[in-house]
Amino acid sequence: MEKPKGTRLVNCKWIFKLKEEIARIEKTRFKARLVVKGFPQREGVNYNEVFSPVVKHSSIRMILALVAQNYLELEQLDVRTTFLHGELDEKIHMTQLEGFIKKGDENKVCLLKRSLYGLKQSPRQWYKRFDTFIMENGFKSYVMLIVCKSKVEIVKVKEMLKGEFKMKDIGPANKILGMEILRDRTKDILIVNQKSYIAKVLKKFNMEKSKPEYMKNVPYANAIENLMYVMI
Repeated sequence: MEKPKGTRLVNCKWIFKLKEEIARIEKTRFKARLVVKGFPQREGVNYNEVFSPVVKHSSIRMILALVAQNYLELEQLDVRTTFLHGELDEKIHMTQLEGFIKKGDENKVCLLKRSLYGLKQSPRQWYKRFDTFIMENGFKSYVMLIVCKSKVEIVKVKEMLKGEFKMKDIGPANKILGMEILRDRTKDILIVNQKSYIAKVLKKFNMEKSKPEYMKNVPYANAIENLMYVMI
């Protein structure tokens, strides 16, 4: 659309990254995401409320403990381009994205209908959309994992969610909030670790191959494996 007079635009940019493999579900792949440079946004002009609840790791661990104790089914869905499902309450005009500007339309701008990554209100708008939907369908709290005794009921919930949002069915839960979930149902065991996070921290401080003195005789090659040995 043509830029309205007196409108302050927000800029955008592309973010490129390699998406890491998630427990054998998908291979490492290249990923591009369009994000808004939201730092010039002004409260009361470009956004109002920004608060959005965030689940605690302790809550996830409690749910996993109940799953293991009661031998429940544990499945997971991943919402594709999560924030794009959020509907904006404010009118926000953005510069055109690099690589998609048509000849003759160089001076036009984008009017955002949905939230984008980088907008200050994006987390809240996604939460409001999702919370409204699940409340209308009988749920009482935010769904991060699908836990149930019946596999049939899990399938019903998945189909309901996929009918409203673009989602990827991950199947049995394997990773959430940086925690990896390892489950052996034949032995009735469920293990949670943060191996990926530990690896990132060690790499940041160049300690991937370090080995503490008290573990010098343990037959493991590096610090990551040493820590996993202690956890097990």
